[in-house]
Amino acid sequence: MNTNRLSLAGRWAAGLMVLAVCRLSAQVVSEAEKLDPQSSAELQAFKAKVQAANPGMDVVSVEADLVKRAVLAPRPQPQNPKIAIFVKNQTKTPGMDDEVDGVRDRISAELAGAGLIVLDKTEIADGFNRFKVTTAEERAGLVEGIFTGGSTVRVAQMLGCDYIMLVSIVGASNLARNAGDKPVTIFTLRMTSKVNEAAQGSSVYGSNWSNKLPVPGQYTVGADAMNYYNDLIDQWAKATGEEIAGKVQTWRRAAPADANLVDFSVATTVDELIQGLESGVRAPNELLDEMRRLVGGVTVEIDGATVGSSPGTFKAAPGLHQLRITRQWMKPWQQTVNIQPGATFRVALELSDAGLQRYTTQEGFRAAAAVAYAEAAMRKGIKVNFDTAAWRDVSVGNKGNEINLEKKELHQSGTVNQAVTTPK
Repeated sequence: MNTNRLSLAGRWAAGLMVLAVCRLSAQVVSEAEKLDPQSSAELQAFKAKVQAANPGMDVVSVEADLVKRAVLAPRPQPQNPKIAIFVKNQTKTPGMDDEVDGVRDRISAELAGAGLIVLDKTEIADGFNRFKVTTAEERAGLVEGIFTGGSTVRVAQMLGCDYIMLVSIVGASNLARNAGDKPVTIFTLRMTSKVNEAAQGSSVYGSNWSNKLPVPGQYTVGADAMNYYNDLIDQWAKATGEEIAGKVQTWRRAAPADANLVDFSVATTVDELIQGLESGVRAPNELLDEMRRLVGGVTVEIDGATVGSSPGTFKAAPGLHQLRITRQWMKPWQQTVNIQPGATFRVALELSDAGLQRYTTQEGFRAAAAVAYAEAAMRKGIKVNFDTAAWRDVSVGNKGNEINLEKKELHQSGTVNQAVTTPK
């Protein structure tokens, strides 16, 4: 065994040995060396420790091998940036509206060649639908908005892309001329292009493109001018794609989404009603929370998943989300919200058609909630001191300030020292 160790030490004494081992796409790099007993403070301390523990013997020599290892893994390569393209025809040229998809397809092919991932129309539609922008009018309004200075950031978040490209066909015209003694028709196409990044909505690229195409002969009404405009669109797509390919590496990339969850709070008018009824309740907070959930019954959903009951504080990734609030007998409330740290959402719930049939008015619902709270408190064994003045807003009394509930042990102080149970 000593011979093997000396042999190994001899091989290491010649210098350092580096060993790279590939294993499951990771790489282990090892560096091994023989420690010098004369210069290694650690070995000198070890020698002294052994000598002190063995006073009847001498430590003849000490030796040690040092091996350092480092594990390497391939660095994740950044994913190619995603871009969503919107095209708008601002001309009144007959047939140009039908070319909008063709314009988008041609520039998409050029940008894909430049290393960008282009969202197709289905992905864009799914993104709008996911945030409940479902009707054609709503979609048109939102897309129209980003052409006129609306929120690029919001649309980019909805679609999950890094860039938004806005293309406008701003001019398409033709003009008859004579070239010497021969007639020609000159077709002109003007296009504008702008690319905004998703983090702040700032522009990273913009261009105004115009070109002319002379065609021998006199253009007559009824001829298919779109063939010539399509030739010009091809030229625009090729020129714009080449220009973007040369600049895309210098574009400011959208900052990656913050993976940390943030807190936000949700409360509703139903919760406020329940909190008003708690003024005379003496019970532990845990029991009060249970009563709020039991009587309030308001469910909170984020992006289609139930996260709890209101009132409460919840967690979600910062950014746009679909917030949905539901309760029996109430109209569901749903909106796209921007969740940021400490955001608070107060939601006013209204009776549904079924709720109106059951309670007639919002005040009828409030009175029923008061009864339900009192009965729930009684079942939980909670002592309740109801101040009658505090209950006027939820009562259906005959005299305005009368609570339309059975009262027990009514004292001169105007409080009830037992849970209210049933209406008259």
